[in-house]
Amino acid sequence: MQAEETTPLLKANTISTNGLSVFFAVICVVDVFGVFPVVALPKPIIDCGFYGILVILIVCSVQVYTAVLLGKCWNLAEEINPTIVRKNRYPYSALAELTFGKYWSYCVTFLVDLTVFGGGIPNLILAAQNLELLGLRISNDSFDVSFCYWIIILGTILCPVLWLGSPKDMKVLCTISVILVTSVYVLTCGCLIFTSPDEMPQPETSRNSSTELWKLLMSAYGIVAFQFDIHPTILTIQMDMVNKTKLSYAIIGGFGVSLFMFGTTSIITAVKYGSTIKPSILETLPTSISLHFAATLVAVQLCLTSAVSNSALYQHMEDCLNISREFNHKRCILRTILTILAIVIAESVPRFDLVMSLIGGTLIGPLVFVLPPLFYLKVKRMHREYMEQMEKESFSNIVLNKPRSSSHRTEYDRDLAKYYEAKFKEEFHNENSLSQWVCNKEVEIAICLVIIISSIAATCCTTYLNISTAALSYTNWSKPCIYNVSNALLYL
Repeated sequence: MQAEETTPLLKANTISTNGLSVFFAVICVVDVFGVFPVVALPKPIIDCGFYGILVILIVCSVQVYTAVLLGKCWNLAEEINPTIVRKNRYPYSALAELTFGKYWSYCVTFLVDLTVFGGGIPNLILAAQNLELLGLRISNDSFDVSFCYWIIILGTILCPVLWLGSPKDMKVLCTISVILVTSVYVLTCGCLIFTSPDEMPQPETSRNSSTELWKLLMSAYGIVAFQFDIHPTILTIQMDMVNKTKLSYAIIGGFGVSLFMFGTTSIITAVKYGSTIKPSILETLPTSISLHFAATLVAVQLCLTSAVSNSALYQHMEDCLNISREFNHKRCILRTILTILAIVIAESVPRFDLVMSLIGGTLIGPLVFVLPPLFYLKVKRMHREYMEQMEKESFSNIVLNKPRSSSHRTEYDRDLAKYYEAKFKEEFHNENSLSQWVCNKEVEIAICLVIIISSIAATCCTTYLNISTAALSYTNWSKPCIYNVSNALLYL
């Protein structure tokens, strides 16, 4: 239970007794990643060859590091300004306001909301594609309902569910979601391993074969950043934890589980199919009962993830519009409009991997690679100034109120000395446990600056590449669903 706006600050540190353990925090992280690392990530990495291994290692290592920095920022911010706990519903924006002011807070809020909303688009597209695949495989290609129509069907089914508000028991939902992800991983690996050579698809000419390497790398960077985006959620997970200082273990554990599933799936896929795979592995696999179950579970997991993740966005927009948190018609109208908008956008893009790369490279890049180091450097300086000010004030109080005889030293002075001794030990322990490889302050600043500069350059390159690729995709490769749906409606 977190501190609300009406909770006295003196009780803020004593009420979080029913928080998340490290194990459940790892489950929450894996739930955020979902099934994309298993079914959609191997393709762009395999296309890059051995350079894809470098992309996944570098990007994920930086994401883990900046996520840990973000958690340390919140811990320092609570010490500098305890009232920030009252803003635990929007922690990322609260950090932006504390460090750089309200205008930065507004920009971060807009960026987070746009990222959360955009992140649901690939979920909807991939879930629809899996249902189309399932219908074709079960009926031997006789039940041919395009995923363009499945998008509309899924959006219509999800809309009333979204009216009901946020789920009551996130632990249960996250656990179910992770079980689905694990099941998809086992079924997919089983299909890959037990596929006979005769059932393997014939090599086909890939549009990536003539693509320059740097373009493939930039596209892979955007997709990896999208699929392992944890930063808008990690602060909420941290505040729900029993021990906030163990956030780094939850981050490393969550990344480790998802990367293990991705790694084994990618290795088997590369050996079996090479570069002939499609953006979704399930589209490449031959028909089998295991494939049918995997496609169904992927669709369910993606819909579940969309319903849970979008709920926070909807609640924020309702707060901005002063809509009551109780069930009412205004909530239904707002969420219906947002669902229709998501369906229209999903129908307007030619490929889900293009959306992932665009969101990951353009929107998620600043949230993951630019803002956390910036916030950390600023909060670190603010904390240093705060501690210096506290030491000066404490020293002044001790000098001005010091008794003439040392034998009459007050209990207050002894407690103050014990406090600073314990504080020193705590700070020393935390710095050694979370930043063992950081030698000194200058090295840490240099690393943060390198991450910021490199990510800005990568964001600019990826944005340009994705926009140009989207233009080519509309004209050369495939028409978006909205084009086919609109033509079908004209002939009705």
